[in-house]
Amino acid sequence: MKNCVIPTVFLVLAVAGCATHYAPEATADPYGFLAGLWHGLVFPFSFVTNIASWLLSLFGIPMFQNIQIIGRPNSGLSYYLGFAIGLYLSIGAGANA
Repeated sequence: MKNCVIPTVFLVLAVAGCATHYAPEATADPYGFLAGLWHGLVFPFSFVTNIASWLLSLFGIPMFQNIQIIGRPNSGLSYYLGFAIGLYLSIGAGANA
């Protein structure tokens, strides 16, 4: 157990160096509840598009590179609440039928 502490700390520090920092213009107007609701509603389409983008990138075809599943930067709880409601409306309600 002690042998894996140092590599784990090194890995965490190495990955933390890849963190994205947003420009002040982007953080001045973050996504809110309605954007979260919209992103939740279109989640199935953006998820399929992300998978297609990944598969196409394996063959060297750059397509749909700027599609994101979750909007960043967002306003936190209100965005995630809207996202959860939109996700339920788009996917969750169909599971009960």
